[in-house]
Amino acid sequence: MTAIYKLDNKVKHYAWGSPEWIPRLLGKENPKGEPWAELWMGTHSGGPSMVTTGEGKTIPLGEIAEIPFLFKFLAAGSPLSIQAHPNRDQAREGFKRENKAGIPLSAPERNYRDPNHKPEILRALSPFRAMAGFREREETRRLLSLVEGTKNLLRALEGGYGQLLSALFSLDGEERNTLTGEILDLADQARRAGTGGTYGAYAPDEAKALGLCGEFARHYPGDPGILSPLYLNLLDLTPGEAIFIPAGILHAYVEGFAMECMANSDNVLRGGLTSKRVDPEELLSILRLDPFKPEVLNPLELAPGCYLYPAPREEFALYLLDGGAEAVGDIPRGVELEAPEPGIITVSEGAVECRVWKDGDGPRLKLNPGEAAYVGRREPGERLILSGQTSKRFTAFAALGPDAPGDRSQDT
Repeated sequence: MTAIYKLDNKVKHYAWGSPEWIPRLLGKENPKGEPWAELWMGTHSGGPSMVTTGEGKTIPLGEIAEIPFLFKFLAAGSPLSIQAHPNRDQAREGFKRENKAGIPLSAPERNYRDPNHKPEILRALSPFRAMAGFREREETRRLLSLVEGTKNLLRALEGGYGQLLSALFSLDGEERNTLTGEILDLADQARRAGTGGTYGAYAPDEAKALGLCGEFARHYPGDPGILSPLYLNLLDLTPGEAIFIPAGILHAYVEGFAMECMANSDNVLRGGLTSKRVDPEELLSILRLDPFKPEVLNPLELAPGCYLYPAPREEFALYLLDGGAEAVGDIPRGVELEAPEPGIITVSEGAVECRVWKDGDGPRLKLNPGEAAYVGRREPGERLILSGQTSKRFTAFAALGPDAPGDRSQDT
C-alpha cells in the first residue's frame, strides 16, 4: 500500500519577501516583520523537505524519492529581479563550458549551476502582478516615446530587442541617473493625472507602466531595469489565474501571493532590478527576442472538484482540488485525484484529510493550511481522496510528476 509522508518544509527569507502572507498561512507570528519569501516543498538541495518514517526516523524526502520539480508558496512583497532561464540544450552546453573553464559552482560569476532547464508555472492566490515577455514592438516604441531621455534607445529598438537591451546595458552612470530622475518625475505626473478618475494626457496603460517604472526607480535608482514596464508585458492576475513561463522569456514577479511549480534548476540569468551580477552577453544568448505574451491560464475541470492547469511541461502537472463548502448529511464532500503519478499535495485553505484508499483500508493524515504531504505512485485499485470538514470549504493543490527515481513509498 502506498504510504503518505507529511513534510517538514523550509521557509526562505529573501529580502523581497512579504512579512505577512506565509506567516498568516501557517498561523505563525512574525513580530519582527521579517520577510518570508518562499515555502519550499520537494527535494531541491537548497532546502529539501524532511519526513518522519514509521520508525520515527527523520530523513530528507530525497531518501524516499527524488522529486524533479520544486513546489512552493511564493510571497512577493517587493519586485524580484528581471530574469530568464535557459532551455535544456543551452543549460547543458553552458554547464559543460563553465565546468571546463574551472569556475566553481558557488562562484558569483557562475551562470550555469546545473545542466537542467527551468520552466515554471505560477498560480495566483491573491491579486498578483507580473511582467513577462516582450511587448509588440510598436507598443514599446509608443511607451518609450513618453520618456525624453530614450531617443538612443528608440533608435536601437529599430534593430530589435537584442539591440535595445544592449543599448540599455551600455548606458553609463550619468545617463542612468538622468533617466532615473526623469522616470520619477513622469511617474509623479502620471499619478497626479490619474486622480479623480482621469489620466489626463496619459492613456491608462501608459499611466500604469510609468507608475511601475517610478516604483522600480525608487527601489533601484540607476538600474536599467527601471524601464522594463515599457518593453515587457504587464500581467495582473486575479486569484485562480495562472501563467506558464517557458525557457528564454524575460520576466519578473512584482507583487502578490501565489503557488509556483518549476523544474529543479538554479540556472538564472538576470537582466535588472538586482544588486546581483548581470551578464548581458550570456543573457542575450539565451533570450527569446521576439514579442511574446504568456497566455493567462484558467483550470480545466477533469472531475467534480478536480482541475488541471494546462501547460506544456515534462517534470510536473499542477492540479487544483476544490472541496467547495457543501456536504451531504454528515459526510464531507471529497475530491478524488485519479492521476496515479507521485507528487506533493498542499493546502491553501481549510483542513483536509488526505488518504490512500483500497478495499476500505489505507493510510491517511490531516493537512492544515500551508502543510504538505508526499504521496508515492499508486497501484491499480488505490484511490487518493481528499475530504474536508463538514460544511467547510477546502482548497488544495497537487504537483504531480513522472515516476520518481528510487520511489520506495510502496515499501513502507
